[in-house]
Amino acid sequence: MTSSRRTWWAVVMPALTLIAVILLEISNRTWTIRELVVISPMAAATLAGPGLTTVYAVAAVVSALGLGWYDSLDTGMAGGWTAQIVRLGGVAIGGVLAILASRYNTGRETTLANVRRVAEVAQQAILTDVPPVSREGLRLAVRYESAAAEASVGGDLYELVDSPWGTRLLIGDARGKGLGAVRLASRVLGCFRVVARGRRYIHEVLPDLDAEVASVGELDDFVTGIVAELGGRWLTLANAGHPDPVLWRHGRVRLLAPSGRQPPLGLGAGSARAARDNAGVVTVALEPGDRLLFYTDGIAEARDRRTGEFFPLLPAVERALGEARTLDDALADLAATVREWTGSALGDDVALLAAEVPADPRPALPGTPTFSTRRQAGLAAPGPAPGGRRGEQSGLAAAGGSASASASA
Repeated sequence: MTSSRRTWWAVVMPALTLIAVILLEISNRTWTIRELVVISPMAAATLAGPGLTTVYAVAAVVSALGLGWYDSLDTGMAGGWTAQIVRLGGVAIGGVLAILASRYNTGRETTLANVRRVAEVAQQAILTDVPPVSREGLRLAVRYESAAAEASVGGDLYELVDSPWGTRLLIGDARGKGLGAVRLASRVLGCFRVVARGRRYIHEVLPDLDAEVASVGELDDFVTGIVAELGGRWLTLANAGHPDPVLWRHGRVRLLAPSGRQPPLGLGAGSARAARDNAGVVTVALEPGDRLLFYTDGIAEARDRRTGEFFPLLPAVERALGEARTLDDALADLAATVREWTGSALGDDVALLAAEVPADPRPALPGTPTFSTRRQAGLAAPGPAPGGRRGEQSGLAAAGGSASASASA
């Protein structure tokens, strides 16, 4: 519930309970249920704080006393004042227990809120701003949607750096929730900022990130992620167990899925065998007007609260990227759509990063390797540098408008 709705319900629900018990008690003369007025402070304890619970506890005792007088329960036939005191004592003890329960619940919620607030601040501190335009002229936009208040803060991460070979980006999701996931995400981002500027080929970044996660994480910790390079007219990405990005072109969308999969960071991503098999690497020729969307699994796994149906990602992305004039508008529309789908109850945080190739992209900077220089550098040959035949063929096929190594949506 939202805060206002919960406050309203916390006031009304115990009051309705108390009124219902009173009405049932005075509407008959054959049996008595006045002891059930203790339900009112118990209901308040689950919905409100100690102050309001105390009010309803006192109201329950007063109501029980009044109903006893109304039904003449203090007469000798009804047990006299001794029985009356026992009945009132039971209601009073129930009210005291409700107040203590409310104090405990309030303290626990305060502690959880403080922990969540610290995690959110830490998360915001490690996620830097993304410029609206990259050095190569690519338009960029990012949006971060926090999960519902009941959910823990996730370890979603993104970063963008300029390198001598093009704009490089990382998007990922650390396993788990809370401060542990935020801490792991911060280490991955710090490592990426360093190695992305020093590795000639984008796939060479994965082994460093994998080693960083393995060294600082627990035994079962891992990070799914995509590292990508946007240089001129080419996109090269290496996927380590992360949801496939989406390419929007001429009003249609498709997933950029690799022919083989790599494990997440921390579980052997970027290994020699993966490099030899060219696993997880996709190279695509970009065209003016192309739009790319990188995202975390918070949106892919979003469900309808009533039916449990998964969020229709591709139709929603196709509509958002096609109808919006700017990338910021597109991400805002997509975020609003998933919020509406889930009833504003996301189960996990959502990170969205979009890029657009302008109609007149800037020429590649001196020293930026073109596709031909990549091939001459040995990417077409098997060995430690993937991006060979499969990546080359996928890029050429995409340039010709036919099927690439990316799987069609």
